[in-house]
Amino acid sequence: MTYTLIIPIYNEVRTLHVLLKKLQRLDDNIEIIIIDDGSNDGTKELLIESNQFNIIRNESNLGKGVSIRKGVDLASNQNIVLMDGDLEVDIDDIPKLLSKFENNNNNSLVGVRWKKDSNLHFDINAIGNYLINFLFNLLFQSNLNDILCCVKILNLNLFKSLNTESNGFSIEVETMAKLVLKGSIIEEVNVQYNRRTAEEGKKLKISDSWNIIWTMIKLKFYSKT
Repeated sequence: MTYTLIIPIYNEVRTLHVLLKKLQRLDDNIEIIIIDDGSNDGTKELLIESNQFNIIRNESNLGKGVSIRKGVDLASNQNIVLMDGDLEVDIDDIPKLLSKFENNNNNSLVGVRWKKDSNLHFDINAIGNYLINFLFNLLFQSNLNDILCCVKILNLNLFKSLNTESNGFSIEVETMAKLVLKGSIIEEVNVQYNRRTAEEGKKLKISDSWNIIWTMIKLKFYSKT
């Protein structure tokens, strides 16, 4: 199987050098596409300087969904790997995830950032993730554990067939909902996760949750997928 790794980033200059070093260690057969979503903190210059991967640049901050679709349009391999470039999920997990994907006859593989038996953390972000996940499973009669995780591996043509429209963070829940509505077999795999704070560069805000919830409702009651 062949893979294209698609990584949207925005203002990640503080950790970008670590990301690039980790990407260099991946198999040379993995095509890597980085989409710089209008960064203005020096990320653009560092990417130009590195000159190692296929880099796309949005002149302004268009959103994660837009950036992912741009990467998908340029992907030349059979399958795509979607992952954020903020290092919350370890890039070093990719070989293990690819092995899991190839050893199972599933349509798609998604990451789970915490184990079922792990201790619960009752902070606002954990509660928000739990409630959104609960609502998703209720609406779509699914039993998924982490529908907002950025890590996904799926066939390129399958992703294109979803016809995603979300421009921002709602791309995650839209992708998951449309996979469920299509009856795709989804395998969940635990990934190493190190959550950042807003001070450390976390982009997702509590206000984004309203758009995520509205996206789920629209897809449940108005989707033609």
